Amino acid sequence: MAGSAMLLALGLGCAKDANKSKTNGDTTVPRAAVPQSGFNLWGTCNGAPYLISGTNGIAIPVGNCSTDIDAAQQSSGQTATGMQFNGCFKGGTSASSSASEQAVFLADNVTQWNGNEMGFVKTLNDNALKAYVQGGGQYYTQVLSVGDNGYHTFKCQARSTNVHQVDFYVDGTYQCTLTNNSGHYWNNFDYFVGTNHWYGGSSPAGQQIEMYNMTTY
Repeated sequence: MAGSAMLLALGLGCAKDANKSKTNGDTTVPRAAVPQSGFNLWGTCNGAPYLISGTNGIAIPVGNCSTDIDAAQQSSGQTATGMQFNGCFKGGTSASSSASEQAVFLADNVTQWNGNEMGFVKTLNDNALKAYVQGGGQYYTQVLSVGDNGYHTFKCQARSTNVHQVDFYVDGTYQCTLTNNSGHYWNNFDYFVGTNHWYGGSSPAGQQIEMYNMTTY
């Protein structure tokens, strides 16, 4: 995820669709459940992602080095049109800037991190959870909630009828559609990723991502 390095266009490209139902015609049966063993866990300092014992979940704590990146990254990808997981973004407002963030997403480039991405991101200076898409040098977001550290089911689903659009759901309820005409999100070869970026502030103790039942569509 390119994060603050990308060209930010907050809120642009997102539209509420009053005629949307809980799911759309592009929603299919899950293509693949991604088990704990399907992820590589890594970090640059002391965040230390770990498997949650007795579950199929993974926790990714926020590290507190001046620059600290930690991740659970799917080791081998698949062709996908969307993803879903149960879990939480336990965030806060202790970061110095919005460059510090938590994110769970699908990415088609996990080398340069500048490809097509769709998912959810929480900025840790304001505890705001957002839907986001990235691609073609553009980055679009829409705020979904502020201060909610609870457990939910998060889903994003690309549209076959417009490969530049992604629909977002929380607990099965449609939230919004993001459009990035520079991106492509339908049937990419994607990797499922959960990651934290920390670039300074007061202590992020207790802040972490938890994700369970990771599934691609």
